[in-house]
Amino acid sequence: MRVRRVSQISRYLSLLAFSLVVCCARAQSPQNFRLDGGNTTYVFGVNERSELQSLYWGGRLGAPDSVPPAHSFPEMASFDSPYTTTPQEFASWGAGLFTEPALKVTFADGNRDLVLHFVRATAVNSQNLDIELKDISREVFVTLHYAMDAESGILARSATIENREKAAIIVEQAAAAQWSLPPARYVLSYLTGRWAGEWTINQEEIQGGARVIESRRGTTGAQANPWFAISRNVRQEATAPIEASEENGEVWFGALAWSGSWRITVEHTQRDWVRVTGGFNPFDFGYKLKAGEKLETPVFYGGYSAHGLGGASRLLHRF
Repeated sequence: MRVRRVSQISRYLSLLAFSLVVCCARAQSPQNFRLDGGNTTYVFGVNERSELQSLYWGGRLGAPDSVPPAHSFPEMASFDSPYTTTPQEFASWGAGLFTEPALKVTFADGNRDLVLHFVRATAVNSQNLDIELKDISREVFVTLHYAMDAESGILARSATIENREKAAIIVEQAAAAQWSLPPARYVLSYLTGRWAGEWTINQEEIQGGARVIESRRGTTGAQANPWFAISRNVRQEATAPIEASEENGEVWFGALAWSGSWRITVEHTQRDWVRVTGGFNPFDFGYKLKAGEKLETPVFYGGYSAHGLGGASRLLHRF
């Protein structure tokens, strides 16, 4: 089983990299991060461009297991730079980003180019980690918060956006977190409904483009739920994809802890990665962040189960 898992990592992450790993609170190299909890491991790192890059999210790795080091993806064309093709942990809208951004702002002079680079990491305790990012030219800082639950392996992620500019900025879009899954065949599950007809499960294969699940009502409600589950499609026959069942198969899931207007975007990129971005709904948002002020996002929880949708449900309920 361990050999197969390591083989999967090598196959899916051969283009990826890390430079700083913290396993629980154990620093293993100067530029990589690793968090373990329950039966789950989450790894991300800093690549050669100083970007924070997603590396691995899945079944728990053994202590000697390693993930290939972080390295930005190559340019696909003159209009598809590594900035847009590399799966970042918290991508800002600038430098030619064409995928869904986690953060988009307008500066006082009208400029909207924001490029976040790694500054430092702080281990809060054995399961909590803070990562500080900063724009390459402006005094805008973002602190990403990671908290791994030791029992369930559910990871809590959020962000604090701080304006140290002399003038106010407008936050046009702010996510709590972005989650990345490597190329594979996936099925998306999500919940919609209406009054007296709540919790209708929708399931569809993830295709190119983006699926948006959202509420613009100022609240959560029966119309849409800020939850998702993504399951692996296992092809037993060329014409018969079989998704994870109630009790078997790999499932990645998430829940946004926010009672206001929210949006979750599930995006299938041109490199066949799946990206999930969730946080405040940018519809009618435009949050004015004055000099010296901070904006804290909601918490976006994410988890992994190797025991189907039922296993994912039980993990989240216990958590």
